[in-house]
Amino acid sequence: MIEQVPFVNDTGYRILEQIAVSNPGLFFKGKLLRDRLEEQANEQCKPGESYYDRFITLDTSLAPLNQIREEGPGTDADNAPIIRQALSSITPAEASDRLLWASINCFTLSGYIPVRWGTTTLRQDNLKNTAFVTRRWLWKGTDSRTWNAAARLWWLAELANRAGEFSKNSEETLLHAMANNVGLYHQLTSRRYLAANARVVAAIYDVALDGSQHILEFTYANQLMKALNLRAGTVSFDLFGYDELYEIVEKSLPPKERGATG
Repeated sequence: MIEQVPFVNDTGYRILEQIAVSNPGLFFKGKLLRDRLEEQANEQCKPGESYYDRFITLDTSLAPLNQIREEGPGTDADNAPIIRQALSSITPAEASDRLLWASINCFTLSGYIPVRWGTTTLRQDNLKNTAFVTRRWLWKGTDSRTWNAAARLWWLAELANRAGEFSKNSEETLLHAMANNVGLYHQLTSRRYLAANARVVAAIYDVALDGSQHILEFTYANQLMKALNLRAGTVSFDLFGYDELYEIVEKSLPPKERGATG
């Protein structure tokens, strides 16, 4: 049976923020979180007002992700296609909406998120519990493509799919390279102009997979992104084809320090 998920509005999101402060442990409990959300909405909403405006209809079920409570978290490369297939009809603009990801995380992934980040029990410090919940469930104050649970998986699959149209490597190979080397992925996605160009993404990962794997590491990835940003400040990368961008990436590579790993 295909799932329908309530799409929280600003009122619902505000109440979820309140629960994250007062009782973050409820985010680990699935139905109990929704019960508390409904309870506080009844108390706070005006007559006729609701905490959600419509439903999200998933194209496929996300139940397999919640089974990891017994089986282990799996890998982001394995799980990313599950999220993207379930939400195959959304646009990148919609995938930048915190309300969408709060809805998906809070109503469908209570089994996945704590296991994925090794936090199945609450910490003693309640402020840390709240910070963990707002980052992984609610995407508050951080880039969704790196920290938010469901959004991270969707964007991994989306970027690999886009880059796969131009890359000499398969979409699956690109996805594993992105998911298994977060240093480069985080640095790339934080440069929105670079990440938005599929040919640039393909060229960067192809150069890495062709023998320059040191740029998968955080420090080298940061240096490369800075160099590419400087170059993009003088001429639009949108004017270049894949081969030209591959050459630009090669010429922008930071030197690998002797004795460095990777």
